[in-house]
Amino acid sequence: MANIDEIKQIINDPKTVKIVGTVGVDGVPHTAVKQSLHVNDEGKIEYIELFESSESYRNVTASLWYNKKVSVLILSPDKESYEIIGETERILIAGREYEAVYTKVLEEKGYDIAAVVTIAPESVEDSSPKEKFKDQEKTRLFYKHLDRLSKES
Repeated sequence: MANIDEIKQIINDPKTVKIVGTVGVDGVPHTAVKQSLHVNDEGKIEYIELFESSESYRNVTASLWYNKKVSVLILSPDKESYEIIGETERILIAGREYEAVYTKVLEEKGYDIAAVVTIAPESVEDSSPKEKFKDQEKTRLFYKHLDRLSKES
């Protein structure tokens, strides 16, 4: 199992695809691309939530209130893939930190933001197909297809 520091450069690469998965209070999952997602200096995951009305914002807020997990999936340009499970730690909607991000986005992009979301990572798993296959070969011997068994004999 990796840790967040080992993959920080992959997450912070603008070319890496970043997806946040949340679950609503009704149990319905929701995923959304969040390219603003990055690892901050404290080793926490942050992203900018743009829309007050988005399902992601409702769900991540509910995850904070009800201690629900959030999933972050990343895919690097080199096809490295990791899933990070964490808890929403805070959602900034005012204050100096929020204001700095708000101003920067407004100046650079021309629109405002709803919040700055911080997720505390709890686990980081390499979900690249090569790593998943190696793990399956080690831990789940009965998952081999019959055609592969006949070639090994």
